[in-house]
Amino acid sequence: MSLTEKYTKYLNQVSWIVAEIPLLIPPAIVAYLFHPNMDYPVKLIIVGFLSVVVTLFNSYIGIRAVFKKDVETMFNFLVLPFSMAVFVLYLGFN
Repeated sequence: MSLTEKYTKYLNQVSWIVAEIPLLIPPAIVAYLFHPNMDYPVKLIIVGFLSVVVTLFNSYIGIRAVFKKDVETMFNFLVLPFSMAVFVLYLGFN
């Protein structure tokens, strides 16, 4: 079993509280970076870069799940993170 499969299996089986950290917080940080009146200190840029990497990796897993027709993984890795990003963008621009 590859590391990606272990990661996917773990996040699909753990409780919602544990799974929200790697699944929902990185896209929320990425969406937060689009706020119009934002200062960009070095710490925020580093955290933003790491969040982009995690979000892209999770999106890759979600897109792979679409082709494998794995609904639970697709929901966890595509629908929830992107809905969180849209929610944060909506709050940020209002």
